[in-house]
Amino acid sequence: YHCHKGYDLSRPVRLVCQEDGGWNGTAPFCVPAECETPPGPDHGWVNVTDTSVGSMVRYSCEEGYRLDGEPVRQCVSGRMWTEDAPVCRPVSCGDPGPVANGTAHGEAFVFPGFLNYECQPGFTLKGSDTISCQADGRWSGQKPQCEPVSCGSPKVPSDISFKGQKFTYNDEIELSCQPGFLLQGKSVSLCQTDGTWSHGALSCVPARCGKPLPIPNGHLLGLEFGFNSKVKYECDEGYMLNGDAT
Repeated sequence: YHCHKGYDLSRPVRLVCQEDGGWNGTAPFCVPAECETPPGPDHGWVNVTDTSVGSMVRYSCEEGYRLDGEPVRQCVSGRMWTEDAPVCRPVSCGDPGPVANGTAHGEAFVFPGFLNYECQPGFTLKGSDTISCQADGRWSGQKPQCEPVSCGSPKVPSDISFKGQKFTYNDEIELSCQPGFLLQGKSVSLCQTDGTWSHGALSCVPARCGKPLPIPNGHLLGLEFGFNSKVKYECDEGYMLNGDAT
């Protein structure tokens, strides 16, 4: 027995005519040929209304995934579906790019991946530290920025002045005392990663010149040797001063 195209025998059978003039069984019948129901793809489904020869099935994906392959397959003779089964691949949001002075953790630029950001020491995060790839192929927000830590205007004693107008991470200022005074402490201060200045305690002390050297055949008058102090030289009896006496 053979069936027309698109039909298969209900069962394989070969009838034999017996001695009594009857057949050794009943004739089979032809049924529509069918393909096996195809499984749905991961993150998707297949719409099946019929699996007979000539019928078609259509594939679709969940939100956030796109179909890679032919969306329609047909059942053909031999109980086979045309084409390879398509797959559902996640939508790509693309690489959002690096953040200056920061680091992104995570390598998934596809749905439903996400990236976590952190800044290098001395910088603070402005914006959300996490963005996620959405089903529409767009990131959930703008990538953040890493801005330098601010130390603010330095607080120094009133008799100390500073030179510099930038007060963020790695910026430097110069510290100095009024004329006639010497700075006790660092003359250069650096804005540090924790938002503090590096100079520590500061003070100004009067400048001292030390006791002047004596002169032969003369002597020195005066005991104060600090800034703006004066001393006077006098010669011993029998000698005349050559130079400024003060």
